[in-house]
Amino acid sequence: MQKQIKGCLECLYLMIIFGICLIPLLAMSVKASDNEKENRTLAAIPQRYGQEGINWNYIQELGKYFEDHFAFRQELVSMDAMIKAELFEVSSVSDVIVGKNGWLYYTATLDDFQHRNLVSDRMLFNIAHNLLLMQQYTESMGKQFLFIVAPNKNSLYGENMPARLSCQVAEKSDIERLRPWLKQTGINYVDLFQLFSSQNEILYYKRDSHWNQKGAVLVYDLLLDACNKRHKIYDDDDILITNDYYGDLNMMLFPTGAKPEQYLNYKGGNTWEYRQGETVEDTIIITECKEGSQNLLMYRDSFGNSLIPLIAGEFSKSVFSKYVPYTMTDLVTYEPDIVILEKVERHLHTLGKIPPVMSAPEVRLDEDSVIVDNNANYSIVKEGSYWKITGTVDSEGMSVDSRIFVEIEEREHNSVYETFCIEINEKEGRNDFGFAIYISEVVLKSDNFKVRILKETEQ
Repeated sequence: MQKQIKGCLECLYLMIIFGICLIPLLAMSVKASDNEKENRTLAAIPQRYGQEGINWNYIQELGKYFEDHFAFRQELVSMDAMIKAELFEVSSVSDVIVGKNGWLYYTATLDDFQHRNLVSDRMLFNIAHNLLLMQQYTESMGKQFLFIVAPNKNSLYGENMPARLSCQVAEKSDIERLRPWLKQTGINYVDLFQLFSSQNEILYYKRDSHWNQKGAVLVYDLLLDACNKRHKIYDDDDILITNDYYGDLNMMLFPTGAKPEQYLNYKGGNTWEYRQGETVEDTIIITECKEGSQNLLMYRDSFGNSLIPLIAGEFSKSVFSKYVPYTMTDLVTYEPDIVILEKVERHLHTLGKIPPVMSAPEVRLDEDSVIVDNNANYSIVKEGSYWKITGTVDSEGMSVDSRIFVEIEEREHNSVYETFCIEINEKEGRNDFGFAIYISEVVLKSDNFKVRILKETEQ
């Protein structure tokens, strides 16, 4: 009798466990996973038959679909993340670092925080040099150019980073090493690191990678002051406080059950409206304000989201673009009075990798300052209305800050153009002595031209 009871209990136990395991499958039609809360592309439902006949991977693809869509998936993922974060200060998502006191950080900022995998001195020159060519082009058209770097959160508030990740392998980070180059080159750089470090209060969200609204107002004030532009000054009387902000890191780690943070909604600015785009997340946004003055072009990333509602109310017309590479013909298209380039710290290196689309400046050289590089490798392609020439030079005999030029001979007429200096990926690894230029087809009227690569040598 006891054996029968024991056998029945064991069967009941197995049935209960099996039933629990079936719940996510059986409930899929009622409570499916919410795809919009995932920061990735989820598996699509597979088809038994395709254009080539039977889908032999159907069972495998069906398994992946179930893994991404079973019922209560978000709740279970959030529960697992909550337990790991609260009890062990460990993240269940590779893109998020769980810090102390409920702080979250973006994993992509870890190298900057630890001063690891630093760029070369040549790359620092490349970044400053490319910014200078953009600034010179902008100023040649009678417009003002400003460059800002949005600090990584842990560059300002690293005290809540996990102790195991708090070691720094070099004395300075890339942005600290870049500042002297920006000063030496004469870039109109507005230092947001100094701005935030001078404040006594924390101005970034705990569970988001960006500055909060009060931080955005400080950046807005500093930027428009640097432009010598009169603008509204916000104070505490303009703030409506709510507790309903869910940060990007928050939602990545906890798809459901994320804790909201305090949000400061600043009121009282000039009324503006969208002419293109619908939200601050859009890639290209054009706004108009009847009470504003001057035009603005701002190349920006997600750190510009919170600046848009503030800045848009100060300019007659504002264009906010996330497009990369930067298309400098935008200065002709949109006729801005002020051009601002904002780049987040963790993406600084892209300024030395992706050249803007801009007609190369023609220069006159002292022949004694350059030599022809017969070992240079380059390619020529047609992109739209431009000829694009990219390649690498032999770095032997060059200084860290040696410039590169392209000489074009067409119909017995020679012209020399200054290049953007960039990193080129080769089989042997990265080569920071690369170059790129765009030359308009208006300048080169045919494809019958000769190219010579010139480089400055070490003095």
